[in-house]
Amino acid sequence: MTIANRAGVLSGRVIEPSDFVADQSAFIDVRLPRSQGKASYSFIGPGVTQNKDAFVNLVEPHGYCIGAASMHAGVVNNPHLHYTAEVFMCLSGEWRMDIGVPVEHSVVIRPGDVFSVPTWVFRSFENIGNDEGYLYTVLGGDDPGGIVWAPSILRAARATGLALNADHEVVEVGDGDNWDGLIAPIGDDLLARIPRIDAADVIARVVHRDDRVWRRDALLSAVGRGDGVELAGVIGCGVAENRDVDPPIHYPHGFSLQWLRAAPGADTGVHSCDETSVVVLVAGSWAIDVEGPGGWDDATCPGEGSIVSIPRGVRRNFRNVGTDDAEMILVVGGDRAGLNWDAGVVAAARGRGFVIDANGFIGDKDLVDINPR
Repeated sequence: MTIANRAGVLSGRVIEPSDFVADQSAFIDVRLPRSQGKASYSFIGPGVTQNKDAFVNLVEPHGYCIGAASMHAGVVNNPHLHYTAEVFMCLSGEWRMDIGVPVEHSVVIRPGDVFSVPTWVFRSFENIGNDEGYLYTVLGGDDPGGIVWAPSILRAARATGLALNADHEVVEVGDGDNWDGLIAPIGDDLLARIPRIDAADVIARVVHRDDRVWRRDALLSAVGRGDGVELAGVIGCGVAENRDVDPPIHYPHGFSLQWLRAAPGADTGVHSCDETSVVVLVAGSWAIDVEGPGGWDDATCPGEGSIVSIPRGVRRNFRNVGTDDAEMILVVGGDRAGLNWDAGVVAAARGRGFVIDANGFIGDKDLVDINPR
């Protein structure tokens, strides 16, 4: 049963699947034969939508935008270019991600996989599975700077009666060759200046489900209690407090992304984060406790697929209240974000010989205590 607390600290910050608003007019390619029916979602921030009337669930700037795309089998999202990071989190479906115009490289992602697409290259993707699929996305920056469409797509869209005005908004137009007041296709000279990327670099930006390296010693609370909370790095150091956590994707995004897993009955321990954080509840039954000005709010228990934004500095605890392992994706601003633990967590870790050193990592208590702060 879903029990989403709509009051208190998380008021307006819990976005459940029932709150998703599909936008089938977000981009100029929605009338192309193989792209009809695709839907876009703007959960946190506007992202790169080109629909001036797009619905955004939470407009508060986070330093990044969270959205999604849903497409039926065989539907294509056509080649376009991003200036800032674009990370895909596959929750359902099977997808072929193509790089380049014409296509130079392709990778396939499935549920549980994460793909960080290189900036400044054309990308397109197709649902090659048998059913409707969902890709959740994280885009770098509060204003990702829009997108650039492949020239052939702008021309094909113009033939369907759609184009982009000078503000990069989708508008109705007649078919023709006059691009006055409209965004015209880039020429061959600019197209030739788009960077090319090696196949190895594309492959290195995919973290498959089976490639995750789960650590039970990544958080101070976990080493202090020895319980069933694990963290797997994907992009950036994030909230990892073990210096040996080595995320597969290192280059700066402006945000970090990690998987967190808890056994039945386990919890992260009470803490706050120095950055605004967003969790995508992927599997299992999570309860989220947050402390407000008047004390702890009632537990919020959103369903699978929900997105929850938690303000920086707010004390919180994530608990697995189900009978199976629960998983979430954790996105925080910056490539590394500090955690501030409840006094009880700190004491438990110290009792087992662990403290946080001056660099924000877990260290040997006796060695750190040589230089007390």
